[in-house]
Amino acid sequence: MRYRTIFMLVASALVMGWRALSANAAEQENLQAQLAIATGEQRIQILENIYIASQENDDVACQLQCINNLIAETKKQKNRLAEVNALAERAVLFYNYDMNDSVLVVVRHDMERVKELAQWQVYYEMWGYIANTYVFMGQNNMGIRETQAMFEDAKKRGDRLGMGQANSIMGMAYANLRYYDQSIEVFEKSLTELSMLSHSPSFMPDVYVYYADALNEMKDYERLNKLTLRWGNFLKKFLIDYQFENTPTGDIYLSYYHIACAQAKLGGHQLNAASQHLAEARKHIANMDNQLGGKWFYYSAQLKFLQGDYDSALQENTLRMQLSDPDMSNLSMVIIYKHQRAEILEKIGRYDEALNLYKDIYTLSDSLNTQETKGQLNEMNTIFQVGEKELENERLQRENERAQFRFILIVISLIIVSLTVFLIFRIRAARKLKQAHEKLQVAYGDLQQKNDELHHANLVIEETTAAKERIESELRIARDIQMSMVPSTFPDYDGLDMYASMTPAKEVGGDLYGYVLLDDKLYFAIGDVSGKGVPASLFMAQATRLFRTLAAQQMMPAEICTRMNNELAEDNEQGMFVTMFIGLVDLKSGHLDFCNAGHNPPVIGNSYFLEMEPNAPIGLWPGLDYVGEVMADIHHTSVFLYTDGLNEAENAAQEQFGDDHLLHLLQNTPYESARQTIELLQEEVARHVAGAEPSDDLTMLCLKIN
Repeated sequence: MRYRTIFMLVASALVMGWRALSANAAEQENLQAQLAIATGEQRIQILENIYIASQENDDVACQLQCINNLIAETKKQKNRLAEVNALAERAVLFYNYDMNDSVLVVVRHDMERVKELAQWQVYYEMWGYIANTYVFMGQNNMGIRETQAMFEDAKKRGDRLGMGQANSIMGMAYANLRYYDQSIEVFEKSLTELSMLSHSPSFMPDVYVYYADALNEMKDYERLNKLTLRWGNFLKKFLIDYQFENTPTGDIYLSYYHIACAQAKLGGHQLNAASQHLAEARKHIANMDNQLGGKWFYYSAQLKFLQGDYDSALQENTLRMQLSDPDMSNLSMVIIYKHQRAEILEKIGRYDEALNLYKDIYTLSDSLNTQETKGQLNEMNTIFQVGEKELENERLQRENERAQFRFILIVISLIIVSLTVFLIFRIRAARKLKQAHEKLQVAYGDLQQKNDELHHANLVIEETTAAKERIESELRIARDIQMSMVPSTFPDYDGLDMYASMTPAKEVGGDLYGYVLLDDKLYFAIGDVSGKGVPASLFMAQATRLFRTLAAQQMMPAEICTRMNNELAEDNEQGMFVTMFIGLVDLKSGHLDFCNAGHNPPVIGNSYFLEMEPNAPIGLWPGLDYVGEVMADIHHTSVFLYTDGLNEAENAAQEQFGDDHLLHLLQNTPYESARQTIELLQEEVARHVAGAEPSDDLTMLCLKIN
């Protein structure tokens, strides 16, 4: 079942009606003019209208900038209610445009602010976006865990809306995993909780849709029929309360309701009633070329099939197969539609075509099982870090053990044959046969002992080799993944010269660098995670993702450091941290904003180390406010950043490369390019260590605006 399709159909209908009220281009210009002279709450209202107007187009960056401006103004005026509403609007924006990282990081952070203000309805709506995002990403187990935590939190507060919403999302996750019994149970709990509210929430019709689909999958048509009776009574009042009567949104809800009624009637072979409900559903479907229209064609074909009108059934099925809605990319749905077509062709005597379809269904089913197995394995890999390589090694080991068992059987068979021949000759030479028999017993015992020893040695060698290869393979994969997280190409921007490199001391490391280019604004960063190896690489991955996500929201470097510190310090039981230098340069004016979080000072203009504010490293203590600094203009001035794998590089005599040596090299080497500078220092470090084992990761970044 493709649950998000229902949400998007309803959302698109709401937007179509709402956009008719949005400001035109002239009104937008008027709003900007009003903003220039407005003060107080009037500024908040104007910024809100500007954000509404920005949704006239699909420029997500513009919408994000408008909502961020609104949030900043509400915070500045300390208008808590307006701030909560604005944060809720931003969460909807992230969710509707599938900005999953922002939902999982930024919305979760904003929830804490909403929690401080005790705005519980918005709080649980935001939590619902996070849980739904896991479900729509295919991480159903993660979605179930999130909704369980959400339910327990709402239960402690006695918040029925939160408990009902948590159960509805949990029902979707269970249905995706085909645990329909559990799905039906929690959907019923959701409706029970939500029905006790004085005002039905806007998502409650969707719960009825998902509940009905689960009952239909279970073929529990009696309960489905009872559910449609409750649904019909609810829907009459809901459409009036929300003023959805005779609207596109109301038509969508009525279409799903009548199709569910038709499902129940078809299951009970009440064909006339099913036909009436399908006719009612068709009246409310404006566009048949989507998931809703496809559903109608399928059940219309099913009705014609049960009525014995196989030609009409085939025509309806053909129309369903020709649609371009998202269900046609879902193998499980394609199998259902093809199976219906095969049954129809079989009834009208087109057996060859039916046979070919059954063959296609068999192939698709095998492919679907493979996809589902891989999908479940990928999710389990996310939770338990189990690799496909390990499973393959175990399979090969089992095959090898079976081959050895066959070898032992052959050896034993040969021995039995030899004993048989020996017994035949025993009558003619009892004494010689006895001696030969004794020798054979000794030889057999030696052979068995040697074979056991060989078998044990083989097992030890195979297990050791498999473990070593698995570790080496996993480390190679981890290194490839880590190196793919740092850019290997750099901005092609007129006047910008930029280059960077990273060399881990082990297979994986904790250094990082990155950049985000937004029009004429360039964010860049370099960092060094405490420790080395796999733990440092995992912490580095978190820091890299947070930097990109927050930079994409056009925050200042100091605010990025503050947000990253709060996220990484939470539940940081290992006490890991990262030193970072984050900069934001205007490529036209040369103005540089930066924040140094405990990192080495950069070399400016190949001539001196920059003196900076002593901010703490990121991740140690939550609640710190980081201080940013500026340089007015860095045109024609190189900025060289590095980690301590450069200045602390040691040779066999444990002599460090040193800050003085670094500065001397840069001062006495004419600047040609950022790449030439970094490659020069790489050669000098290699010459200094002279083959000694590197003690730390080495990362460098250089840029210059000409």
